[in-house]
Parts: sequence; C-alpha cells; structure tokens
Amino acid sequence: MKKMTFKTIVMATIVVAGFSFTSCEKDDDNPNGKITLKVNTTSSSSVNLKSTAAANDLVFNSGTITIREVVFDGEVGTTSVSRTKEQIADIDYATGAVSPEIVIEVPAGNYTGVNLGIELQDDGSDPSVVIEGTFTNSSEEIIPIRFEFNSGEVFEANAASVTIADGADLVGKITFDAISWFSTVTPGELDNATLTEGTIIVSSTKNPDIFDKVADKLDVDTQAIFE
Repeated sequence: MKKMTFKTIVMATIVVAGFSFTSCEKDDDNPNGKITLKVNTTSSSSVNLKSTAAANDLVFNSGTITIREVVFDGEVGTTSVSRTKEQIADIDYATGAVSPEIVIEVPAGNYTGVNLGIELQDDGSDPSVVIEGTFTNSSEEIIPIRFEFNSGEVFEANAASVTIADGADLVGKITFDAISWFSTVTPGELDNATLTEGTIIVSSTKNPDIFDKVADKLDVDTQAIFE
C-alpha cells in the first residue's frame, strides 16, 4: 500500500513538536507557530449489520494506533520549510490520548503547498494498528473481535495555503473510523470467520479475505484536513 488520504470518525488529541528543520534561508530569529495534530477515533459507535435488532451488532471500543514519524512541509515565499519528527507515539483508540505528546514548531508566515504527513510504525512484527471490540453473531452470541494492521502507511493533510500566526496553533485533524473500515464486510463473513481461542482475529494471516476488505477501506476512509 502506498500513501493515502483520510476520512473522519473517531476522537483524540495529539500535540506535535520539536523537529529537524531544512530551508533555503535561515529562520532561527523568526517567531514561531505550532502545528497541533488532533486525532478523532470512534470509541463507542456501533453498526447493526442487518435488520434484526440484536444480531450482527458490531462495536469497537479499544485499541492502539502507533505512529513513528510526523513531517511538515510548506513554502513561505521563496523559502522552503521542512520539519521531521521521528517519535514513536501511541494513540489510544478509546480516548484519543497520545503518549508521549508531540509538538511541532514552525516559523510563522503565510504558507503555500502545505503538507502534513503522519507515518504508522512498521518496524518489527508488532502491528501498528490494533482495534478491539465485539460482534454479536446470528445466534446472538457476543464474540470478541480484533483487527490487526501492520504497515508503514502514511496519512496526509494537504492545503494550497494556510497562515500560521506567531504563537498560534494550526490544527491538522485526522479521523480513524474502524466501523467504516468494516462497512463492506457482510454479517455472513463475520458469522463464518475462523475463531482463534474464541476471538475473531482479522489480520493478514487470519481471516485474510475479511482483512483485505478492511485494509482497502482503511486506505480510503481515513482522512486528514487542516482547520
């Protein structure tokens, strides 16, 4: 999978800072603004996958999204500004809390061609995205479900122009929506999914057909915007 753009669902706050800087001109004496990254996540939303009131209810209420790097790029006049922060940080899917917090300071100014990229952690065998919840099957049994995704996916927010004022915050908002990711998965597929120790695990190696559908939606249905 390559780079992607995002769509909205789920609610948290990260603050991002302290970067390596490259530019065509020095800006050390310029006043700074801050880039604040807000992460929305769904902690209590659920979807009923068919008309029956109780059966096939799907809900996600916990998990962790691990990022490894945040990059800011933009132009102020003829000056190119770039900040890269390599920092492993965890986003709590239930609360949106980010640990440790990350803060990005950039020179104040009127920017064009702005890009904010957030890269998922993909070093090692541990998944970068783990989202957990429950699925109520057609027999009205509540089954634990766990989605695992391991890829160095990059989510981006782009803007033709933004103004970053001295001491002010520019917000880049990212939304993760696990319910939306599963929206193309049918109740029958989850009913017939293979269980691992009583849990539906959806990963590249377990229930891979379901995983492929969810991973495709993750690409499309995760969005970032500036506001």
